[in-house]
Amino acid sequence: MDNKTLIALREDLVGELDAINLYQVHIDEIDDEEVKKVLAHIRDDEKEHVAELVKIIRKLDASQEEKFQKEEL
Repeated sequence: MDNKTLIALREDLVGELDAINLYQVHIDEIDDEEVKKVLAHIRDDEKEHVAELVKIIRKLDASQEEKFQKEEL
C-alpha cells in the first residue's frame, strides 16, 4: 500500500469527523424539529462513513492495526 492512498483515506476521515461536528452544531442551534431530524440522519450517515474508513485503514495499515489491537479496539 502506498502512502498516498493512506494519506487520502486519513484526510477523508478527518473530513467526515469535521462534518459530524458541524451537523451537530447545527442540530443544537436549530429549533425546527423537522430540520433537526434531517440533519441528524445526515450526521449519522457520516458516522457510518467514519466506520467504513477506519475499517479500510485498519486493513491497509498494519502499524495502525497494531495500535487498535493494543488498545483492544
